[in-house]
Amino acid sequence: MRFSFHIPVPTPRLEYMFNGTKKAEECGFFGVFYADHTTMLPPGPGTCFDAYCFLSSLAMITKKIMLCTGVSDCHRFHPALMAHKVATLDQISNGRGMIALGAGEAMNIDMYGIERKRSVTKLREYINLMRDFWTKKRVNRNSEFWGEIKNAYIQIKPIQDRIPIYVAGNGPKTRKITGELADGWYPLYQPPWLYKKYVKEISDIAKASNRNPSDIDFVYDCFIAIDDDDPNNALKRCEFFKSSYVLNAYITNEAYPNLNLPEITNVHDVDMTGGNLLDYANNIDKLPETILQDTNCIGTTDDVISSIEKYQQAGATNMSFMNRGPDPNKVYEIVRDKIIPYFNELD
Repeated sequence: MRFSFHIPVPTPRLEYMFNGTKKAEECGFFGVFYADHTTMLPPGPGTCFDAYCFLSSLAMITKKIMLCTGVSDCHRFHPALMAHKVATLDQISNGRGMIALGAGEAMNIDMYGIERKRSVTKLREYINLMRDFWTKKRVNRNSEFWGEIKNAYIQIKPIQDRIPIYVAGNGPKTRKITGELADGWYPLYQPPWLYKKYVKEISDIAKASNRNPSDIDFVYDCFIAIDDDDPNNALKRCEFFKSSYVLNAYITNEAYPNLNLPEITNVHDVDMTGGNLLDYANNIDKLPETILQDTNCIGTTDDVISSIEKYQQAGATNMSFMNRGPDPNKVYEIVRDKIIPYFNELD
């Protein structure tokens, strides 16, 4: 079992994030994910930094930890430019660059007049083109989305023979791309019983594509909050996140079949400037009382270990945590001193 962490966006004070990344590396974490956002829904304190500038700054103060977006999209940058960004990160970090890709969210795209039709088809071609730019001397393709690409190349090549590409998404089409093409899967919002179903689906697709499912890094991204003296305090640290389950009602309803939340829209399509966000907030009270505990790692150290075990049994190979404290440094140390050793013994 690998352990990674996820830096929040909007991002609080930079020195906290730099110190937290160094602390996580010292405590044995595998990787760091940073959201590739130009803005965030809902707006909050902090700053949405350029993801690759930010990850490059982390590369300069670390030595081992892998560096990944969580996530980028296939719309805002030509695939050659994105391949160039990731290869640059890989060079700066001495072979620690990765990228997670998704079909894109309205909050980052629509208000700028950028086109995002046929996102899943575009995502598939994007992945193939990025790999071509990393590995081939010249790239030639008549692309539906980027026109005629003729004898194109990027001057920089990555250090890694194969830069890991993670696909983020909870839908069947992105899971299909994961099984056929991706090096990892990077979802969120789902309890272990639903995660297990999707891991099997992706694994079956991989086998049908003559791939070994064990080559796929199955990540689950969630909150971690540990308070051995007052586990309810740990829970309170994550209460604000409940609105996300309402804005992803299609997957929340699948996890809890008797729930029947209105599936009017989802977080990928919701209009940040619209006045209907309060309508969604009114459905928060309909959520199961245990939804935060079901889908995150919250409570005492033993509670958190139990939650991780459930995801491991469901097929997860990498737990990515957004650290909610209450004491972030203590959480990292608990992972180092108790959680990583516990799962190393199981292996």
